[in-house]
Amino acid sequence: MFCDESLVIEMNALVERLKGHWLEKRIRIQAGASLDQVKSFESHYQVCLPQDLRDYFTTVNGMEKGEIDEELFSFLPLQAVKSIPEELGQFGGIPDYTQITRSLPDARRWFVIVDYLICSAVYAIRLSAELESTPVMWIGDGTHYREVAPCFSGFLESYMTNPRDLF
Repeated sequence: MFCDESLVIEMNALVERLKGHWLEKRIRIQAGASLDQVKSFESHYQVCLPQDLRDYFTTVNGMEKGEIDEELFSFLPLQAVKSIPEELGQFGGIPDYTQITRSLPDARRWFVIVDYLICSAVYAIRLSAELESTPVMWIGDGTHYREVAPCFSGFLESYMTNPRDLF
């Protein structure tokens, strides 16, 4: 399932709303990533960022390191985004994510973009080199995960409307 086009079209307004929300809460955010940084990420992972995620990273690029909102979400900057095997494959703490590379189909195609409560859960987006769906998934440990949005725009809309819907 592809993202509703109307969400992508409204991405600029959504990102501006997000920035305003974070700035009002005194959450330090990063300046947008450069197109060279985006291209470097895409080249390194052999993926193509969907337009909504590209627009987000070039406008906001996540929160500063150590920042967290009142709902305990921490949005990662592009330079901290890693694939599931890189980010979680060796994480045997609480929760234990070590089984995620075996339980999640195509784990290498999923990339952690948001942390919840210091890895109590994470949100990951599926990326590839081809134009295809890019759902966002909640991952609670090595075997529990579910799709929470059909695309990054949908994820941001849910986050801005009612972040508790993302659990």
